[in-house]
Amino acid sequence: MFRTPLRDPRPDERMAKDCGPLSRQLAQLNSGGDKKLRRHLFDLLARRRAGDPELPRVGLLPTGRGRAVVITWGELLLRAEDADRPRATALIKRFGLDLHPVDCLQGRVVRCVNRDLPPGQLDRLARQLRSQGIAASVNHVAPLAPIGKGLGGPEPTRVRPDHIWTAGQSGGDKVTVAVIDTGITDQKRTDGWLTSIARSADNIDRLDVFPRPGDGYLDYGAGHGTFASGIVEQVAPEAEIRVYQTLDPDGFASEVEVACTMVKAVEAGADIVNLSLGSSTVDDLPPVAMAVALEIIAEYEVQQERGEHRALLVAAAGNNGDTTPVWPAAFRRVVSVAGLTAARRPAAWSTHGFWVDCSAVGEGVVSTYVEGKESPELDLQPDTYGPNPWAFWSGTSFAAPQVAGAVARLRQEGSPSVSQALRDLLAAGRPLLGYGQAIELLPGTGV
Repeated sequence: MFRTPLRDPRPDERMAKDCGPLSRQLAQLNSGGDKKLRRHLFDLLARRRAGDPELPRVGLLPTGRGRAVVITWGELLLRAEDADRPRATALIKRFGLDLHPVDCLQGRVVRCVNRDLPPGQLDRLARQLRSQGIAASVNHVAPLAPIGKGLGGPEPTRVRPDHIWTAGQSGGDKVTVAVIDTGITDQKRTDGWLTSIARSADNIDRLDVFPRPGDGYLDYGAGHGTFASGIVEQVAPEAEIRVYQTLDPDGFASEVEVACTMVKAVEAGADIVNLSLGSSTVDDLPPVAMAVALEIIAEYEVQQERGEHRALLVAAAGNNGDTTPVWPAAFRRVVSVAGLTAARRPAAWSTHGFWVDCSAVGEGVVSTYVEGKESPELDLQPDTYGPNPWAFWSGTSFAAPQVAGAVARLRQEGSPSVSQALRDLLAAGRPLLGYGQAIELLPGTGV
């Protein structure tokens, strides 16, 4: 599809060496269905943030299908118009909920807060409201699948010294890709990568915050945004990448925080928005805040008369290994991306289903990482990363930015809009049941 093939940046001997660590990485990813492991990981991550009184408490809410979702403790979300309905008003008063309109969603969403309500009781209240025709949900946490991935994380690798990804022929204006993630590292690289990405106080990945700042170890989600940004830059080297720090370094953000950043990125002019995050919901219903964010984005684009030039939102389909919808990927307005093996076959660990639009390799994807030491608490075989680090990592988190980058590149190479670029990209793929159109982009690592 591209004028210059996207080749593997590693020397042959390094690629062979990486297969061993990849096997361990995939074993952890495939263990996501282990309920005991999920509970252990949740408890571990909850303890890490428990010492900070400024952080909202998180809880685990069973779905009834053998899984559980992470939620913000004691918060229910309602649409503003529903909060004023008599039935809702009565329940709000009965359960002692304080109302907090979400300003960054134009006040259309109301956070109903009572920190004394446990997750189960909060869920029952939401069900009561939904039975009355009122859209209500808990405030889900949209993680980087810290429970589904299991212990471990990226593995270090080495790329060729002459590793250069040739840019295509630019056909017009700069294309902007917004990466909503953990942020971008402020560490200085000297190999030329990620240097064009603007840094500011509000988009830096702080890397080492939990359980206390400066304990000397990288947090669980540290470097995730840097890794995703490097993938976009590999596929679309001429794109303008804007990074939004929304998730904390352990990989957590509430759906309200993600929804607000989605609106912010589009209103700031993003052509493409990458979301390597997501959450399933208790009843597979769309989360309220994200649904409202997409409505605001659609209205904004009508006001701007964007037409075919509306922003494209791309999201990871999830790593649950089943067909349960993951949001925001499952929204029709969002391009959902599942994961493939390095051989371009369906990855067993990837969430899939009729709602998935496309898929790309998600096993052993190579990209830019961050300096630091991994915690032995979170990785049973911790690594230390030095200057200009590269790593390989697995998950739909790293398939999605390939698609975002590919659309950006096709747009720059002459497609009249990102919508047309997406159509061209999907047309070049091959249909794969439950995985949408399988697209060949970055190579991944074989086992």
